[in-house]
Amino acid sequence: MNLVRHLTSAKDIVVGFIFRLIPLVLLASLTMLSFWYLQKNTQPEAPSVKKPLSHRPDYIFSDVKLTVLNLDGSTKYRLLGKEFKHYEDDASIDIFKPQLRLFNAKVVPTTILSNQAIVSGDLDVLELFKNVNVSRPNQLSSSGLIINPFFQLDSEYLKVFVNEDRLTTHLPVKIQRGDSIVNAAKGADYDNISQEILMYGDVRGQIAPMDNSQRTIP
Repeated sequence: MNLVRHLTSAKDIVVGFIFRLIPLVLLASLTMLSFWYLQKNTQPEAPSVKKPLSHRPDYIFSDVKLTVLNLDGSTKYRLLGKEFKHYEDDASIDIFKPQLRLFNAKVVPTTILSNQAIVSGDLDVLELFKNVNVSRPNQLSSSGLIINPFFQLDSEYLKVFVNEDRLTTHLPVKIQRGDSIVNAAKGADYDNISQEILMYGDVRGQIAPMDNSQRTIP
């Protein structure tokens, strides 16, 4: 009788364990079925294609002052404008009514004005358009004598290589240095450090005699 009772008890335990296991088996089966259904009906994602950047403004600023420094912390140039438009594809900047100031320890600051300008993405090249005017005031000695007369350049286009401190134009240009005035039909190259000028095409003008009270830098 005891053996039969023990067998019956063991049977009841096994049956109870099976009944408790059934919900877990059903739950696992449903989980696997759901995963299979999801995998079967999910469309594979198309590989993402990076949209090419377009040449359109991503930032627009008003009344801006941009200062670019040399490696030693001194000012390389300062650029002001009524409106700056920064373009997303090449990081260039369009400027309305720019005013550029070039700084160099060897000469007094040079100011350039125009109606429009474009600055390259690396901020090293500037192109100026319409009513371009370059000016540098008289450079005086400690006693007040003019050691380098004022300089002025007028054209409808000018390209400025900031790192080289060089200005160039292929359009007609008028240059005045002190009382001397010269016009060139096919542009000019101007080195802002050595202050040497190369003029091209039909060159006409008048060179004023040197005043003995002044000493100009050749």
